[in-house]
Amino acid sequence: MTAQAQVFLPDEIFFELERRAPQLETRSNLIAEALRYFFATHKHNDNSELAQINKYAEELNDEAEDVLGYQVVQ
Repeated sequence: MTAQAQVFLPDEIFFELERRAPQLETRSNLIAEALRYFFATHKHNDNSELAQINKYAEELNDEAEDVLGYQVVQ
């Protein structure tokens, strides 16, 4: 299964891509292979807020419990 995507490239990269892979199908295969290589060699880094909270959840929970321990109930 394949999906169609529109990608904007700097002129020099596009012209080199056309030179090395003149056929559209060949170009698509080259880009797909380059992305597979990139994904395989670069670790996914999830920097979302939830990921950061989860990363430090135990430490944050310990700190919250400590603060709650100082509260005086009347």
